[in-house]
Amino acid sequence: MAIRVDYLFKETGQNLVRNPSLSLATILTVAVSLSLMGVALLVQQGVGRINNAFKDDVEFIVWLDVNVQNEQIEVVQTFLDTSAYIDDSFFIDEEATFREFQSFFADEPEILQLVEPDQLPMSFQVKPADTNVESIRGVANEIETFPGVKDVEFASDNIRAISTFSQGSSTVMLVAAVAAAAASGLLMYNSIRTAVFARRREIEVMRLVGATKWFIRIPFMLEGLLQGLFGAFLSIFTVFAVNKLTDRFFQNLDSYVFRDFAVPTSQVLYIGAILMIVGALIGAIGAGVAVTRYLDA
Repeated sequence: MAIRVDYLFKETGQNLVRNPSLSLATILTVAVSLSLMGVALLVQQGVGRINNAFKDDVEFIVWLDVNVQNEQIEVVQTFLDTSAYIDDSFFIDEEATFREFQSFFADEPEILQLVEPDQLPMSFQVKPADTNVESIRGVANEIETFPGVKDVEFASDNIRAISTFSQGSSTVMLVAAVAAAAASGLLMYNSIRTAVFARRREIEVMRLVGATKWFIRIPFMLEGLLQGLFGAFLSIFTVFAVNKLTDRFFQNLDSYVFRDFAVPTSQVLYIGAILMIVGALIGAIGAGVAVTRYLDA
């Protein structure tokens, strides 16, 4: 039995308005579930941006003894230039160190009067090729054994915290996204199943006059698809709002660590496209399963 387009849209429209409270509840619940999924994806993107930005800025400092010899400086410089674990290095002499010292204590002239340039240690500012904590620690331990090296300083705790936060948050958000999608699918299944049950007599008559299962199934699947799209469309506004609020919140913080957490509009649109696809699939598949189970019962 062929399906006319006018019949398809007529039946779908009637299904949507026949029980408006149920349709509205389904759309809103799908919107809430997909909003959770969208925020989960938003957090994943934000964490990834923080992790990448932090890795790009990872550096450590090799502090030299105040009385270090030129030969010892050359040994350290040669190691930094030839090591496969070092991406780049920059030597900071006494004058440069003293200028930084003056800038840091500009508001405390009494301290500046007590310090001369030759009393401050020279150093190397180093950017590692591998930002893995253990790799950096291994290089630092090796450099610390060189004559003339006083200490190697790097933010190991910060690196480890960011790495742990990134991995943990990504896992939690992935689980939340899957759970949200499953909840939306289950809700759509129950909604369409209720609609099918309410029209069970009409469906039985259609089957008696020779209507195929697909003839009966498609209007319900289209109904579920539209409900899923409507819910996804509403969830996109939530994702945009959360991203905007997140951006404003972290821009007002003094800490620079989370400055890149809010994602650009292009990525929010990408997340929105994912939500529309997921919403459509959840609606169509959930409705199809519900009708099929009823027809096969």
